[in-house]
Amino acid sequence: MKLTRPVQTIIEKAVIPAAGLGSRMLPFTKAVPKELLPVGRKPMIQHVLEEALLSGVKRVCIVIREGKEIIRDYLCAPHPESHKRDASIDELERLVDGCELSFVYQTRPAGLGDAIFQAREFVADDPFVVMIPDQLLLSGVPATLQLIEGFKGESSIRSSLLRLPKGDVPFFAGARGVEFETGDEAASGAGPLSIRRLQTEEETRAAYRDSAYELRGFGRTVYPPEIFDYLGPDFVNPRTAEVDLWKTFEACALQGIAHRGVVLEGEPLDLGTFEGYYHYLPRFRESNS
Repeated sequence: MKLTRPVQTIIEKAVIPAAGLGSRMLPFTKAVPKELLPVGRKPMIQHVLEEALLSGVKRVCIVIREGKEIIRDYLCAPHPESHKRDASIDELERLVDGCELSFVYQTRPAGLGDAIFQAREFVADDPFVVMIPDQLLLSGVPATLQLIEGFKGESSIRSSLLRLPKGDVPFFAGARGVEFETGDEAASGAGPLSIRRLQTEEETRAAYRDSAYELRGFGRTVYPPEIFDYLGPDFVNPRTAEVDLWKTFEACALQGIAHRGVVLEGEPLDLGTFEGYYHYLPRFRESNS
C-alpha cells in the first residue's frame, strides 16, 4: 500500500499489544508467536508496522512477554551476512530504520488493558493509537490514517468501527457493538460519532436484526494519556482477573472524556483464530495479486 499525498497527524505514537498467549491458534503458537504467522510474504506484525508508518506514526512500542523475544529478534536482529540477501530482507530493514521501536514486557496474562498499561512510560503525556496486530484492513487508505485524520488532540477516546457483513461476524471474535448518542448517526456514517456505551452481544444483534451488516469495533483505537488512570487494579474484573475496558470507558465518560467513533472504509480481516486465518487469507491474496 502506497500513499501519494503527505501525511501529517497529531498522533505520533503507537502501542502494539503482542504479549498474548495465542491460545486460539494452538498448537502453532507453542513455537511461533501469532504475530509472526505469515500473511502473504510478511508476518502480521510487519503489516501493522507498515500501516503505522504510512499513517505518519513513527514511534512504536511493542508489548511482549517472556518467551516472545523472537518478535524483537525478527524485527531488530541484524541479518547474518553469510546468508544470501533478497529484497524482502532489504524491505524489512528499511521499515525498521524508518521508525523508532521500543519494547516493554507484560509480566502476566492480564488482558489488553494491562498490556496497554505497560506502555505508560513510552506514552508519557501524548495521545496514542493502539493497533491490534491480528486485524488488518484492505483499503486504499490505511485503517490508522482513517481513524486519526482530523484528530485535533482533544482528550477523547476515538474508536474505529466497521460495517461488518453478517456472514463475517462469527470470524470477528470479541468485536463489540456500540450505542450512539443519537441512533440515526450510526446509519448515516457521518463522523466522528458520539458513543454512549458499549453494547452487549444481544443488544448488537437486536439493533441490526433487519440490516445486512452490523456496526462493530475494529482493532485501532486512539487514547488520551489520561487513560492510564483507568487501567489500574480498580478496573480489574475479579472474574477474569483482567482490566475490564467496559468499566474503563464508563469511568472515562463520568470524568468528561468523550468517546468518539469513526466508521472505516475497506474490507476487514481478523486473523486471530484458525477459522478467521484460513477464511481471510484467500481474500488477502486476491487483493494483492
